[in-house]
Amino acid sequence: MSLLQMAWRNLINRRVQTLITAIVIIIGVSMALSIMMLSDGIKQGIVKASEPYGMIVGSKGSANQLVFNTIFLMDNPLANISLDYYRSLEADPRVNQAVPFALGDNYKGFRIVGTSAEFFTLRGKPADPPYFHLAAGRIFDKAFEAVIGSKVAAETGLTIGDTFVSGHGVAMSNEQDEHKENPYKVVGILNGVSAPSDKGIYVTMDSYWVSHGQHGHDEDTEASHGPGEAAKAAALTTAPGKGQAALSWTTNQLEAPQGVTAALIKPKSYMDLMKMYQEINQGARAQAVFPGQIIAKIFDMMGSGEQVLKYISYVVLGMSGLTIVLALYGSTIERRRTVSILRAIGASRRSVLAIVLLECVLIVALGCVGGIAGGYLLTVALSRYIGSQISITVIPMYNWELLSIVGIVGCIGILAGIMPAMSAYRMEAARYLNSQ
Repeated sequence: MSLLQMAWRNLINRRVQTLITAIVIIIGVSMALSIMMLSDGIKQGIVKASEPYGMIVGSKGSANQLVFNTIFLMDNPLANISLDYYRSLEADPRVNQAVPFALGDNYKGFRIVGTSAEFFTLRGKPADPPYFHLAAGRIFDKAFEAVIGSKVAAETGLTIGDTFVSGHGVAMSNEQDEHKENPYKVVGILNGVSAPSDKGIYVTMDSYWVSHGQHGHDEDTEASHGPGEAAKAAALTTAPGKGQAALSWTTNQLEAPQGVTAALIKPKSYMDLMKMYQEINQGARAQAVFPGQIIAKIFDMMGSGEQVLKYISYVVLGMSGLTIVLALYGSTIERRRTVSILRAIGASRRSVLAIVLLECVLIVALGCVGGIAGGYLLTVALSRYIGSQISITVIPMYNWELLSIVGIVGCIGILAGIMPAMSAYRMEAARYLNSQ
């Protein structure tokens, strides 16, 4: 019988101790790997979500809130900027692309985003292909047509040709028929991109404001136009212009015409970008934010919490090493007579030392393999949970740096086994041969 087989049989004979030790190692490795994978996955998800967006312009207020509700479809929208101000940005000769956004409605908790067809041409970099691709159908080209994200289609069951009625507000309510006069028709479904846009429902700006006009018109306007006519008279219409995203009010307007919640602005050059950024923020009408700056702040905030969790996982790993020491040392004490018999029949001190070290290696190997599997399963489960609670998609992924955690645990485990191995090595065989 080989030394490895003897070591394995010794572990099998102590199933409970072996199992407990392996479980402690599995927990420590799983926690450490999961924390690192989740941290990297959330960062990758945030970066991927903001990839096609440039400078965001919205009303004065929280920059974080502006980015979160525009890109990540979270939080409450800020107040609108006026349509005239948006037009001035769009018509600015320094602007290469302008895309409007209007938020405030939902369908079953999924946010409805009023925008233009220009939205679907966004790219991360000028040389990149379009960020959004259709899985089925087409882009909207008239009022009350909708293009839905992949998760919306999967979770609601909506398909091409289906109709739905939106509800007011950004959260699902019991009353989802507030805009029942104008149901939306699904004409396109987007490919999944593992980003918050998968949970978006995209409609034309004119249909969006017609729906909101039905909430915002006053009694005098309704009396002059009839029920629902005031809203339709206030509809936005698309007009030829830069990027085919120009907006204009019809002649019959509401008393207080709506604007746009936010606008994505992509200037022609970096110099133009910085000049417009300073001009907008120095003015009193709006603010401009760079998503990258907000994301950097988010990463900074994540850093402290991530560090605390890492310290906790390190404590668990330390406990794993201590458990290995106690388990192997205890088994060595319990098996003093067995070790003495092995020595008496010719086993050398080195063989006894090797058997104990092999036991340690086998336990650590079992724990590390189980920890890798457990860490991945835990990360996938937490990723799905996080994705169901917030709009940020977590992208779990392994990298070579994670293997260093496994290597460190392996070294700790082997070092932890040295003390009981040396105890067995130094044991006097004759002293325990006659013990009962």
